[in-house]
Amino acid sequence: MRVSIVIDNYNSEAFVAQAIESALAQTHADLEVLVVDDGSTDRSAEVIRRYRDRVRVVEKPNGGQGSAYNRGFADSSGELVIFLDGDDWLYPQAAQAVAEAWWPGVSKVQFELDMVDRHGRSMKRQLPRHMQGTPMARQLMRRFGTYGSPPGSGNAFHRSFLERVLPMDEEPWRIGADTLTILPAPAHGEVVSIQRPLGAYRIHHRDESRLFFNNAPPHLRSEAVRLDQAKHFMTEALDGLGIEHDRPLLLAPWEVRVMAMCTRFDSLGPDPAHGGLGMRRWMLRSIWAWPLTGLAQKLALTVWVLAVLGLPARAALPVARLHRAMTGRPTH
Repeated sequence: MRVSIVIDNYNSEAFVAQAIESALAQTHADLEVLVVDDGSTDRSAEVIRRYRDRVRVVEKPNGGQGSAYNRGFADSSGELVIFLDGDDWLYPQAAQAVAEAWWPGVSKVQFELDMVDRHGRSMKRQLPRHMQGTPMARQLMRRFGTYGSPPGSGNAFHRSFLERVLPMDEEPWRIGADTLTILPAPAHGEVVSIQRPLGAYRIHHRDESRLFFNNAPPHLRSEAVRLDQAKHFMTEALDGLGIEHDRPLLLAPWEVRVMAMCTRFDSLGPDPAHGGLGMRRWMLRSIWAWPLTGLAQKLALTVWVLAVLGLPARAALPVARLHRAMTGRPTH
């Protein structure tokens, strides 16, 4: 079967050549490589043009990641499609492995990614820490609207599934567009997991303590906004399919941490769409409903949330920095 690797790039001049080279180095015979440059303002386009004789190049005005996904999918022809971020890369056997793992009825094949720093050096960790396929992914989707999945570059989607969710509304998904392909996949077919790394995911900032200075910089706030958008999207998607689900959708442990930090350091209030639940009650209910953590982890996260939300700011700050000691985040 044909595998399309769609590289979405924006201002990744220093990294996009490695992404392209990794796609061209695949061992799978029936392969298509497209590079969508989303109006980069650095020299990305110049780097990409060097590969015009070996890949299909699409240069478009900046519209955000959702726009790049829409265009790349529309221009692709593969039965399986991998959306590869311009700063990540795939290992040579990735396309062949996902093609061999697919069978009729599968909407998504997912695989682990090695975490690397900005310079491509191994961080000795993989994403996701926990990866769920069906039936667990479906169970979690109905209660939480999410499940353990790699970030965008660690997924291969069947074309029949993508035709149901794309094109997406581009403006709300200028960033985080992989949410709309990853989260609903269990509702449309089987999710198959390959339990080994088939690519590398680049982490640009290792010092996460920066999240907690200067009244919560925009990237923390944007994480909370994207999370809320994802809950609304999944609520509408599940309703549209007639699938019963929790109202409101609960928070996974990594989402609890984001909302707690943003609530405490950016005064984010509860959303009426969450069924009138107070933010604190919503978080605590979510912690204890998540089925994949033990009692000790639930207690630790509960104490952390209550401390972050209840202590004075000076005392809450060092507690908040312990967030990575809680349960691991499976998505990017």
